[in-house]
Amino acid sequence: MPTSYQTSLGPDTGHAGFFGCMTISSVTPSSPFVSLDAFAKAAEGAQDIYVEISGEKLQVLGMGVTPSGRSVAWVAPDVDTTAMFAQALAQSYGQGIASAVSRELGLEPNPGKPLSSRTVAAALDMAETSSHALSGVDFMTRLAASAAANTPAFQQACSDAGIAPASVDAARRTALDEAMQARFDQAARSGQSPVSLATAAGWLRDLLKAG
Repeated sequence: MPTSYQTSLGPDTGHAGFFGCMTISSVTPSSPFVSLDAFAKAAEGAQDIYVEISGEKLQVLGMGVTPSGRSVAWVAPDVDTTAMFAQALAQSYGQGIASAVSRELGLEPNPGKPLSSRTVAAALDMAETSSHALSGVDFMTRLAASAAANTPAFQQACSDAGIAPASVDAARRTALDEAMQARFDQAARSGQSPVSLATAAGWLRDLLKAG
């Protein structure tokens, strides 16, 4: 992902300043969003950041400040950087976590305004902490449904699926546990934690039936 630095003259000021310019991706039906990583990287080197739409490209720009304290770049009035950042949070962590972080930090739609790097850092920290916390909520349920551990829940799921537990080899059991982990992670991102053992057993049964 290329990074360049450009010089810009801000409105009503004769001072030149620098801002980081990072081209993120083409806006296509398969990739219409700015990535969360792009926001994080742009926030590392600037006090404020904003999204610019240039043709079919989305850019996250870090705003510089002149000696007089004026910003050296400005945001197009029809671009909502805050909304795009909230959308990127949801893409990475799920709508449940993104909504909770947005409420806590007051991330409301704000067209034409930049987003502070401090807010980006706080949001990323909160989202990551929430993700780990929700994962921990289901720790015991994940253990209880483990195929590799040959738990009673796994044996019952095999029985319900019409499969002898002994016929499921080690590689298949590891694959089942990995698939279950993905489902637990998705539940956490969707705000559906904690997951009940009955629900986890149903997932395991479905995976066994699917082969």
